[in-house]
Amino acid sequence: MNKVWNRASTRNWISQLENRIEDIEYYLRQTINWCEQNDVYDDRTVFACTVMTAVWVSHLRNEPISKRELFEILGVEGWDQVDDAIYEFNDAYSFYEHEELLELVARSF
Repeated sequence: MNKVWNRASTRNWISQLENRIEDIEYYLRQTINWCEQNDVYDDRTVFACTVMTAVWVSHLRNEPISKRELFEILGVEGWDQVDDAIYEFNDAYSFYEHEELLELVARSF
């Protein structure tokens, strides 16, 4: 039996979206702070850290994140023109804490 979408469903959906954005924004601020504290200033490295952070947060929330959505959140110019795809978090990294993940990304550059 299908449930009927009602006003409560809409409120719940909006609340989940707000929580998702708040979670991503919180960890993006943490990422920028981490980069500054660890003298990571290269644009490519910082961008890679922010991308990985947003994908990691989405993975923790068990929610997919698309390339367009991610680029829009990060303020990438022309985000609506990029080919879209779903980013999937590699399960091999799922045991890493946020800062450990950032160290791994930063060392790869």
